[in-house]
Formats: sequence, structure tokens, C-alpha cells
Amino acid sequence: MTATGGNDDVGHGASRGTDEDAARREEPPASDAGYPDLPTTAYLVLGVLVVTDESLTAGEIKVRSQHTVGHFYWAPAVSHIRRELARLIEHGMAAERTIHVGKRKMTVYESTARGERRLRAWAEALPGDEPVMTKHPLMLKIWLAGDTEPASILDAVDRYLETVQKSIDELMWAQSRGRELGLLDEPMSNYPQAVTAYTLRSLHAEMSNIRQLRDDIAWNLGDAYQQYADHPKTSLRPRARPEE
Repeated sequence: MTATGGNDDVGHGASRGTDEDAARREEPPASDAGYPDLPTTAYLVLGVLVVTDESLTAGEIKVRSQHTVGHFYWAPAVSHIRRELARLIEHGMAAERTIHVGKRKMTVYESTARGERRLRAWAEALPGDEPVMTKHPLMLKIWLAGDTEPASILDAVDRYLETVQKSIDELMWAQSRGRELGLLDEPMSNYPQAVTAYTLRSLHAEMSNIRQLRDDIAWNLGDAYQQYADHPKTSLRPRARPEE
């Protein structure tokens, strides 16, 4: 599990009470009966509440999702999060309460036992038979570049590489922050940590793959070879072979 920082730091999250933990253990098994058909974003919001096991504001949910699922799925806007929270509360899958932090009054949200049952059932219905789709806007633009000068394409590739490196740095920071706060020791963080490791491997592989793409464009379509015109060269003299 990774953690976050920013204006809505993790320190604002309030701990759960042991009474709710005890009640949760007594809940019956999950079932689809009586549960609404919710969009994936609703489960994303609910999942952040469940995995962190905290009381979070909408802004804190945004920051948590940005530094966790945002690296492999997406991080919804706060307005979208509020909309999904209202939907979850309406169906008894989340609850809200007011807390005071100093003189500041805050509305925080928590998952409920009903919401946790439904999230578990939803997560267990893994989409193993869906086709693999890779959407890569940069690849589409390069594919459609036509007679665009290689220098322009390489500039776009370089900016993309900077973005990937920034994502790696942010994810590494989030891991360190989670370790600092002890969140990585929580049992609910086991699967998130595995996904985080997968995401980091994917980002590093993407860096390597894009760098190779850049070399391919620079050397085969651009002027990289001409830039090394002062490299030592020898003439090509095929060996003379006597006739047999």
C-alpha cells in the first residue's frame, strides 16, 4: 500500500473503532442480492477507504488515489469523488461524519460493513477473459505523424520520458511515505503492494522501451548518424579472392 502527502496529509485520517471491527467480523458472507449496479469509480473510491482503513475527506481520497491507483488506472477529480461518495452513502456502503481538527470542521467518510462485503464480492469477480487493450496516445500520434520532421517527434518522446520518470519518482516517494507511516505493515496492503511493484516494473520497462524507440527514430529517420561524422572511419575493401 502506498501513502500520500500534500495539503490533505495522511495524518488527518482518523482511526476506526474496535466496535466496528468486531461487528464486521460477524457479518454474513457477501452476496449480490440487494446491491446496486455501481460504476467502477464508485468501487475505486470505496476501495481507497477500505484498503487504508481510515476516515478520509474527499480531498484525502483524491490524494490517496492519485499516488496509488492513479499510476495504473486513474485518479478521479474531487467533484467526481463527492458524487460517488453520495451514491455510496445512499446505498449504505459508506458513511460520513463530522470531526474537528483544531478549529477546523471536516467531513470524513468511512466504509461500512455492507460496502466492504460488496467490494469483496466485486473484486473477486476478476475480468480474466477480457481482451488486452493498450491505449498509448504517443504511439498513435507517432503512427500518424506522416512526413513530420524527426526532430519534432523526438522532442515529444523526450517530454514523454520526463513524464514517465516523474511517475516513477512519485511512486517511489509514495512507497517511502507509506513505509514511514507504517501503512505497509497493514494486512490490507499486501495486494496493493504487489500491484505497486508491478506498476514500477511497468514504468521502468516503459522507459527502456521508449528509449529504444527514440534511438530507432533518431538513427533510422533522423540525423543521429550525421552527428557522429567525426568518428574514425576506414574504407571498405572487400577481400580479393583468387579464382578456383
